[in-house]
Amino acid sequence: MHSNIFLTFTALVASATGAVLDTRNGYPQPSQEDPRLVYQFANGTTIENVAVRSNGNLLLTLTDRPELYEVNPFIPKSAKLIHHFPDYLGLLGITEVSPDVFTLNAGNFSVTEGPTKGSFAVWQVAFHKDQPNVSKVADIPEALSLNGMTTLPSSPNTILTADSTAGLVYSVNTRTGSYKVVLDDETFKPAADAELPIGINGIRFLDHYVYYTNSFKALFGRVRVNKSGFATGSYETIATGILGDDFALTPEAAYIAGNPTNTVTEVDLSTGENEVIAGNLNSSLVAGDTSVAFGRTKKDKHVLYVVTTGGSLSPVNGTFSEGGKIVALDI
Repeated sequence: MHSNIFLTFTALVASATGAVLDTRNGYPQPSQEDPRLVYQFANGTTIENVAVRSNGNLLLTLTDRPELYEVNPFIPKSAKLIHHFPDYLGLLGITEVSPDVFTLNAGNFSVTEGPTKGSFAVWQVAFHKDQPNVSKVADIPEALSLNGMTTLPSSPNTILTADSTAGLVYSVNTRTGSYKVVLDDETFKPAADAELPIGINGIRFLDHYVYYTNSFKALFGRVRVNKSGFATGSYETIATGILGDDFALTPEAAYIAGNPTNTVTEVDLSTGENEVIAGNLNSSLVAGDTSVAFGRTKKDKHVLYVVTTGGSLSPVNGTFSEGGKIVALDI
């Protein structure tokens, strides 16, 4: 979600759900030992989303500043700045639209005033040469708060992006810059009693279905779509009670980043059964995790990379925060 737009989101959700922090020994309690730290930024850095290149490198969007970084998870000595996007305050969803060509959302937002309507745009970063080529795809002035993004494989050069505040999904042609609303449903809208106007958040496409999370409604759902992205079936709720952000999919399951519960939850796509596989409310393991993605090489195809805000916006146990980081989980 928009880490900087909604500073109090995690605290509000924890309060609304009655979550109680465990202060045993005064320190956050990790839930498992096998995860490993890949890379960590300085304090105050909040990672929003992650995409994986075919060479295995991780692309990271930040919300504390409008920058895209690249990290080699096998030699994670440093994070390489790919591009600084002037005139924006932060970056959000990212997806690969064609081999080594990625699109991402950029926009302006503030803690006090929220997102700025008319400031959001889709950009493209192509890695076909030594120096990546960065270009604007389209401004979307109608958008209130562009967030999650996914590729629509059945329609060449088309991505889908969620507007969390309006509660709808746009399709965007990355070649022509044309865009239109293709999905709009009550399950996308912010909850009526939500302290903050956040509805649909993460979005992914798999096997004719668009899967999505709704943060304040705490649901994970899907809808069958045609090759243009329009709904051809009913909107199905797969699981509830999951305060989900962005996520990754396999043919059998979803792996959902649980900001602000500091967890990763595995959800069976067929039954909706789910369980927390990493972290807990009192844990710093994946504190403030915002997104996840699987590795793409033979070495790490079973590794789930989790990116975080470091709990900087809602400290674990009310006191602990750190720089955003990448954590590797063996799945």
